[in-house]
Amino acid sequence: MRQQVLLGQVSAAGLLLTVAALFYSRVFAGPGWVGPVIGAVLLSGILGWAISRTGLHLAVRTIVLAAIGFLFLLLTVLLPATNFGGFGDLSGALRGATLDGWRNALAATLPIDTGLAEPLGFVTVLGWLAGSITGSVLRHRDFAVGPVIPSVLFAGLSLPLAAPNGVAAYVLIAALVAAAMLLSLVRAVPRNDGPEVNDERVTEFVGERMLTERLIAGSPILVALGLLAPLAAGALPGGPDEPFDPRQLRVEEVQSTAAVNPLAELKAQREAAERAFLLELPVEQSAAFFDRVGLVALETFNGANWTTDATYQSTSADLAEEDPITVDSLEIRQRIELVSTDFPWAPAGVRPIRVDGDDLWFDDVSGTLLNRSGGEIDYEVVSRVAVPETEQLRSAVPDLRDSRYLDLPNIPDGSPLITLAEVMAAGETDYDRLLLLEETLREQLTLVLDSPSGTSIGRLEEFLSENQGYRDQFVSAFAVAARRQGYPTRIMVGYRIVQPTEDGTTIFLDTIGSAQYDAWPEVRFEGIGWVPFDPVPPTSGEGGSSGDDDATQIPEGQAVTEGPTPRESDPTEDDEVDEIDEAVGATVRVLVVSGLFLVLFPIMLLLMVFVIKLIRRRYRENLEDPTARVLAGWQESKDRLVEAGVDIRPDMTVKEIVAAGRRDLGVHAASSLSALAPHVTSTIYASRPPTTETADIVWDEFDLFDRQLNESRGRVQTAKARVDPRPLLESV
Repeated sequence: MRQQVLLGQVSAAGLLLTVAALFYSRVFAGPGWVGPVIGAVLLSGILGWAISRTGLHLAVRTIVLAAIGFLFLLLTVLLPATNFGGFGDLSGALRGATLDGWRNALAATLPIDTGLAEPLGFVTVLGWLAGSITGSVLRHRDFAVGPVIPSVLFAGLSLPLAAPNGVAAYVLIAALVAAAMLLSLVRAVPRNDGPEVNDERVTEFVGERMLTERLIAGSPILVALGLLAPLAAGALPGGPDEPFDPRQLRVEEVQSTAAVNPLAELKAQREAAERAFLLELPVEQSAAFFDRVGLVALETFNGANWTTDATYQSTSADLAEEDPITVDSLEIRQRIELVSTDFPWAPAGVRPIRVDGDDLWFDDVSGTLLNRSGGEIDYEVVSRVAVPETEQLRSAVPDLRDSRYLDLPNIPDGSPLITLAEVMAAGETDYDRLLLLEETLREQLTLVLDSPSGTSIGRLEEFLSENQGYRDQFVSAFAVAARRQGYPTRIMVGYRIVQPTEDGTTIFLDTIGSAQYDAWPEVRFEGIGWVPFDPVPPTSGEGGSSGDDDATQIPEGQAVTEGPTPRESDPTEDDEVDEIDEAVGATVRVLVVSGLFLVLFPIMLLLMVFVIKLIRRRYRENLEDPTARVLAGWQESKDRLVEAGVDIRPDMTVKEIVAAGRRDLGVHAASSLSALAPHVTSTIYASRPPTTETADIVWDEFDLFDRQLNESRGRVQTAKARVDPRPLLESV
């Protein structure tokens, strides 16, 4: 009986805590929350139960749990997400993850990026409290439903952040109620192995009547607590399909993080024959100072990829300007009809000061625009362009106020990147040094269109050692070398809007295509702003490329390690020697069970997810009805998009889902998805049902899409997608 009670409590308590933590799957973006949150509830539950058996005073046990919890928070949340410059930064991060955490969680836009330490840290602290209280209460048997309360409250606190709706939310609530009732039932098991029974072991029931009374009294409370969330969601304005969100009461901000690195798409975009946008310049301009428009500015380099953390806000027509330009400047008006939605940003020339268009948001730091609609839009934008003279550039001073444009990862001693940076020392002025770096790259290295792309430190060193590479290496090498010498540098990804003619003149293009997609480094000077440089050697056109360059995915999170909460019954007190021996044996059993659970629990969960998804795919593929097979193939394709982190909703059309896939995964990974979509649309709207051949075509295209998606990411990401539970939880 004792062993059964032990194993039953361990399983039921671990299951209940895990289900409670899963309510936050709708709060955070990506799987990065799993390790801190689920790890916190399970690890703290183990420690809470183990420390409660030591006989230490309650205050001492609380201090020990708090100290270990602080260490866990530091290692899993604060250190990965914060660059500490001293004790003040550490205390500020800790305060943000505790005292200010709830406010910051309500201020963030759903789903919350797990790179934000404060909301994730606050939920981790809540999980640690829930787990430690549950583990501590497990030892006391006079209140059977006691360990249920922390988990239910922990799950309930997720509702103000993301009120659940849909079938998946009701499944979670049902699982929470079932796990809570299971734990209560196990703890209410009657035990009578002698006339003297310790009250702290198992509540003694003298008969079936007491057991029935306890279950009758406890079960309605558990059911009421579990059903409170869906009932409240249904009563709030908007109903369960549009739950109340406190963020609707504030000015909304959106932090844009592309699923595909726009710089890694350079080769694929230039090789594609697609229109990007139509451009009209109402006033004739000179290509000498206006020959390109920007799309997105990349300011963060982690040693592998250039990314952006720009924050966009809805704004009025007149945009906030940077510091005043002290040299001559011009205002250039552009009319743009955006016809391609591969990226979430909208092109605009240099620094926009006015925009006239719907669903356009603005980041006043980078000066770039976000296309909130994600579709084709028409807008007009006015840019202020600095026109400095050469002497003004020579006398200009670099603007060093923002350290983001100076940050670099560690570069090994003797690296070719350091040697490249040292060539700038021969210049007389800052501008001359940058021109010397530009000239070195343009004249001493060769642009090879068939060369593989990539901007990691290792790839740049290989590029400099071989004296040849692709465009992104020229641009990234310039930016890294300039930052190495202390110049604030970023990479701008955008489009060239001019084209040379045979007679040596330059004309503006009115149709800008993917062939004009380009990237260039920019350095910021005081009184002038961002000054572009062109380190890439000129070429007459692209060609001969293999077309196999894969999109570089932005990392999504941390690895996951978790385990359940163990418990062992108290040793008998009949004999002092037997008590010591049994205590030692119980401790050993706790360690063994804890170790096994820590290893096997996550593996079993992941294996179960993989098997269920595999069985469901085989069932869908072998449906007899062609209509059901076509729709099942489309649902399986949407499952792959959910695994890849593509934001799709139940109200999106087939066309919108395909556009979202192309935007986030790239053309190569989503090409078969585009071929599959017409068959799905025809199945939904056509008067005649599809044939068996059509269903076979749909599943063939799905298999090709699945292979292309796997080719565009590494083996680790593919393995994570196979065990991703989101397709089983989300109803899309």
